[in-house]
Amino acid sequence: DIIMAITYTNVIYEKVIDNLHTILADEFNIAILYDDTSDRPNQSFLVTPVSDSLDSQLTTGSVREYTININYQIDFGGNYTKNSIKQVSLVAERIKRLIKNNENYTVSSERQWHNAMVNNIEYSRNDDDSNLLEANIEASFKVMEIIS
Repeated sequence: DIIMAITYTNVIYEKVIDNLHTILADEFNIAILYDDTSDRPNQSFLVTPVSDSLDSQLTTGSVREYTININYQIDFGGNYTKNSIKQVSLVAERIKRLIKNNENYTVSSERQWHNAMVNNIEYSRNDDDSNLLEANIEASFKVMEIIS
């Protein structure tokens, strides 16, 4: 018996996370991380996949919705002021606009995602370190995958 390997694309990484990294890196001069280390720089983004859910089934494929969390963290050394709140919200608002501006994202004439949006933003002080302020930005991206 000959076993044929299936062909597939790691959609959440190749179409969503990798392209999200590109647009964040082009817009911000802030470290983009994928693992939650205790040695995060003064300010950074932590990108984490949250979910992959079926949006609609098609005859030749499907549309899936991928949800990603972008955690923006900055160390203010315990100075929780109007300016620190302004800085964190400024970055979160900029990401919201950046994703809206790239709602339908294409690379080399190939659509990567469509209907991208920021679903939710939560602001908080870090539970473990009160010097850190955070914005947790939940964004979703729809991807059509054609199975041939």
